[in-house]
Amino acid sequence: MKVKSIKTNTLNQNNYNTNKFTPDQVGSLVVYPVDYTHENTLSCDGYVLLIDDYPLLYSVIGKKFNTGSETETEFRIPDYNITGNFLQPGTNVGNKINAGLPNISGYFTGGNNYSGCIAGGAFTYRGDTGSVNPGNGRSYGDKQYNFNASNSNSLYGKSSTVQPPSQIVHVCIRYK
Repeated sequence: MKVKSIKTNTLNQNNYNTNKFTPDQVGSLVVYPVDYTHENTLSCDGYVLLIDDYPLLYSVIGKKFNTGSETETEFRIPDYNITGNFLQPGTNVGNKINAGLPNISGYFTGGNNYSGCIAGGAFTYRGDTGSVNPGNGRSYGDKQYNFNASNSNSLYGKSSTVQPPSQIVHVCIRYK
């Protein structure tokens, strides 16, 4: 729909203009700084609803948040409060991103006859720390060692981001 002209309505209590093209805002999210759910909203706790009871909301979100346990006459609203998932803008709306941390990896290889150490990734060369075998004059440690953080915790390597500081809010969805 191409809007040709908008007539300005009266300012609301926050001095914002209201928009007469979307008076209901069904399906929009409302965020409260306290545990409160307005009468025109539902708490985003992943509830299963009957399509016949909430036809306007269903027309907006459909079965995007269904998990497979719903019947043909049911749909699910998103769960942002119980799971504590962060809301992230993007083009794949509704898709979930699993928690994780970027992987940390590196290697180092001991040199022969004090020829030094090659290091990479998470490791850096600190200097020659090898020992000399008095019998043949060769240094110890001619093996390559690998470091991979995901070997110690499966969260490493599952994401390219790290959890930022945050504050908990209560998220609701408008149904009328």
